Amino acid sequence: MRYFILSIVLILFSIELISQQLNGQLLNEQGEPLAGATIRWKDSDTGTYTDAEGRFTIAAPDEHGDLVISYVGYETIEFHWHPGQDEITLQLNEGAVFELIEVSARLSDNRVSTLANQNIEFISSCELKKAACCNLSESFESNASINVGASNSLIGMKEMEMLGLRGLYTQLQVENRPAFQGLAYPWALEFIPGPWIEGIQIAKGASSVLSGTEGLTGKINTELIKPFNSPTLFVNLFAATTGRLEANVHLNTRLNDNWSTGILMHTNRMQNAIDKNGNGFYDVPLKEHYSFLYRLFYESSDFFGQANVFFLDDEIIGGQIRSNIEDPYSIHSSLRRWEVFGKLGYAGFNDPSQSLGFIWGYTRHENDNLFGRRIHSGLQESWYANALFKTDIGGPAHEFFSGLSFSYDDIDEQMDLVDYSRVDRKVGIFTEYSFNPLMSGQVEDLSPFMQNFGMMLGLRLDHHNRYECLFTPTFSAKYNLDEYTVFRINAGRSFRTPNVITDNLAMMTSNRELIIEDEPEIEEGWNFGFNIAKEFKISGRDASLFFDAYHSFFRNQIVADRDINVREIRVYNLDGQSYANSILIAGQYAWTDNLATKLGVKFNDVHMTMHGNLERAPMMARWNLLKAVDWESTSQNWMFNMTWHWMKPGRLPHLHGVPSEVVANFSDGPSPFSIFNFQITRRFSWIEFYAGVENLTNKTMNNPILASDDPYGPFFDASLAYMPTLGRRAYFGLRYDLN
Repeated sequence: MRYFILSIVLILFSIELISQQLNGQLLNEQGEPLAGATIRWKDSDTGTYTDAEGRFTIAAPDEHGDLVISYVGYETIEFHWHPGQDEITLQLNEGAVFELIEVSARLSDNRVSTLANQNIEFISSCELKKAACCNLSESFESNASINVGASNSLIGMKEMEMLGLRGLYTQLQVENRPAFQGLAYPWALEFIPGPWIEGIQIAKGASSVLSGTEGLTGKINTELIKPFNSPTLFVNLFAATTGRLEANVHLNTRLNDNWSTGILMHTNRMQNAIDKNGNGFYDVPLKEHYSFLYRLFYESSDFFGQANVFFLDDEIIGGQIRSNIEDPYSIHSSLRRWEVFGKLGYAGFNDPSQSLGFIWGYTRHENDNLFGRRIHSGLQESWYANALFKTDIGGPAHEFFSGLSFSYDDIDEQMDLVDYSRVDRKVGIFTEYSFNPLMSGQVEDLSPFMQNFGMMLGLRLDHHNRYECLFTPTFSAKYNLDEYTVFRINAGRSFRTPNVITDNLAMMTSNRELIIEDEPEIEEGWNFGFNIAKEFKISGRDASLFFDAYHSFFRNQIVADRDINVREIRVYNLDGQSYANSILIAGQYAWTDNLATKLGVKFNDVHMTMHGNLERAPMMARWNLLKAVDWESTSQNWMFNMTWHWMKPGRLPHLHGVPSEVVANFSDGPSPFSIFNFQITRRFSWIEFYAGVENLTNKTMNNPILASDDPYGPFFDASLAYMPTLGRRAYFGLRYDLN
């Protein structure tokens, strides 16, 4: 493999590309740039997309040709190009949105790129509206790649799984900036409201070095809505039969041709005390949450900048409900977070392919937790900066990124009067080379093989104040077998700084003794994988299919061992093997102009060595199935969406030594289960209403808490739930926007 990669790199660097290029910009009627529009030559496979400033570069033919320009919500136009026109500006006029969108376009609400070097899956805001997407944790309801489950029912923590590993090993980003690391991780998926999300990109595998050493299984980047292309006023109201209430209000204004500003406000409350299984504990905790985001954007021909201020306040109450208990097991979490972050960009170089970008951020996160008699508190202050320079060499098919990054985390943390405070500083340099003639449109003078080939090679070197030098190489390659089929491989190394307490905070709602056997070392792993994605037609109807296979293994991992003793959590560095194999097959098909379905099957095989024994990792599901059905009326006034999830849970930690009557009262053992959700939406010209039911069949655990009748006894453990603890929930909501 090493010689193959080296040979490909040498071949690519020996090629000199010379071709005629057409540069352009796409604007709307107000002169605003349109990002993500499709630009292609008529009756040709050559095409590209507009960038954030509406600009594009595409290879020009030797003779005249017709450009086809399309963008959702706007009229598709054709532009007749003549040789000699090197720079053009085009304008799209808004069209009747509901008349333009076809079922074939709706399939792209959740799609896998067939052009990118990386295995990237895109989720649009339209896809998020197909379910009760109240926050990021609920954004993957109809996605087969990501599974989200409750890591602790008492406190309401949720955690995702990707490529067979915990969400710890997937880097979360907000607009390409690493976010919610350290103390914030246990609640990270709850911090981004669904209505704030413009789109989500899921990059699978360790394939890019631009944003750090983390992300063994990939990166999930969330793009938030922008004030310059959002409604002046947006209101979203939500209510559920469980007592959950939610409100979102967005205010956006374009101040002039260059400046725009927006305010996003969100609040949600859970106010009903629910105990349907009768164990005396809240099935879902009470909650009161407020978050606020202010955005300021500047755009010109040469400069781009944004500044943001984010605030979050969260109060969570759980535990035992009965008021007549003398010493109830109480749960109380208080979270407060401030963030100031932004971007600066410059594209005024003489070479239009060159640009300079700077991403920065400051975070202050406070949290105080009470779990029965356990007390946890923490304060984290973090700084982040990333400077990137981009240029093309020999044409747009050859892209180079280089840059410097800096991260600083000052964490003051205590657990049961033990101090776990630390300071982590990391300085890094990186470079990344990308070759993709199909994506750039630069295919002239290339052999058929090289036209369809693409690759990305990244190298990164960081210095960590506690772990010295970290070298992170990554590699991705793809080949388009035909116009609609792509094959990809990728490989990469990843490092992650462990946070022993917060990484395992969900386990602290138990009476197990926490024993840290040795000083935690940095986590190091490698990921290898391949992907095949294909778009095709069945009986003239659009369909797509993709297959993923990934293998991850650790050179070092922090193991939280609950198998060795039912009354202990032993934390130590890996001594032996730890690996995850993940296989996913997923596809979608438009049966009619109004009806589309999606199906996904995933299998995970995860093993780790715990005190000398290689065993299946606990609490990791082996099988997951997803079926989704989407129907929309011809007028698009009505929409129906249904999802079905089937899961075969992983094993529980060993419960040797727990009395049989205690185990019997807790669970019959992990067994497969299904969850049905559906939603109906009614649209009007200025408002839409939606209603639905989650967990239609009311599938729950009989008792998700071990030894719930003895919360201060030796066997009490509330961190073992493997299926929903909240039963059937109906909800209703509305969305209103004023353009």
